[in-house]
Amino acid sequence: AVVSTQSTGLLEKMVQESPNCTVLVTFSSYIFIILQGIILNPEFLFNNQIPAKNYFIVTCLSFSTNLCNNVALSYNVDMPTVVIIRSGSLVANMIVSIIAFKRHYTFSKYLSVVTVTLGVIISTTTTAKIKSTGGEDVDGDLSTWLVGLLMLGYGLFGSATTGVFQEKLFARFGKHPKEALFYINLLGVVCFIPSYNNIMATIYEFNDSPAYPIFGIPSLWVYCLMNVGMQYICVQSIYYLLSEWTSLAVTLITTLRKFLSLLLSIMLFNNTFTQEHWVSACLVFLGSALFSGLIKLPGEAYIEGVLRRLKREHELPS
Repeated sequence: AVVSTQSTGLLEKMVQESPNCTVLVTFSSYIFIILQGIILNPEFLFNNQIPAKNYFIVTCLSFSTNLCNNVALSYNVDMPTVVIIRSGSLVANMIVSIIAFKRHYTFSKYLSVVTVTLGVIISTTTTAKIKSTGGEDVDGDLSTWLVGLLMLGYGLFGSATTGVFQEKLFARFGKHPKEALFYINLLGVVCFIPSYNNIMATIYEFNDSPAYPIFGIPSLWVYCLMNVGMQYICVQSIYYLLSEWTSLAVTLITTLRKFLSLLLSIMLFNNTFTQEHWVSACLVFLGSALFSGLIKLPGEAYIEGVLRRLKREHELPS
């Protein structure tokens, strides 16, 4: 959560100084992961456990999702709005799993997802109101803002679909999270070719930024390298978890991470912590306990029986 908070803060700082930097930041992350894989695991190039063709769909989804999530910040979408929309990742993952893969969940799972999502939304909307009353510009041009929202919406469901596909990939070919991370980035780096002019222009902007006090190199490059390293830690952890757990369980963990990131940002930067934040914290932890089974829902067996009976009646021919 600390790493995620710092990474998000660095990205927001870079966008303030260079509004079109998100493509370069995403590209830098891809290059870092590719070089790290070649240096530490060169066998991936010659002896991959999962056939490269099976990475194609996941690569397209992963690239477009990451790019939309990052580029949205360049369309006058403020960070609280980003977090609010991304807080629906649990619901999006469940919808994708039900529609695309015909999965079924217990009543307590549905309730826990709704509870956690509601808690995160309350917390982030409260923070957004505090920021807006403090005089921050959170809307900007309406049409530009709406484009950013559409990007975040695609990123939300694209991320959910990517997670489910990765889960299926590991179930079919075995658990190879490091290889998957390497190949998805290796195959996806070609998608940056149309953005060549944008990347080069941003490189010049980074080179002209003020020198960082300690290292003596342009400050935007320092922020970029720090952001890439932190993103790598987060992404590698998610890939590992996807090889061990279901995509819905991993989405719950990442949602909790985002929620804890928000709480840490409030505490670290002495921001206001209201009663709404306390309510949201209780909802998030209650939902997490329901999801994990630490808390049993009273009468769940009876509710499940009623739901099964209603489903059978619905499926009976008229």
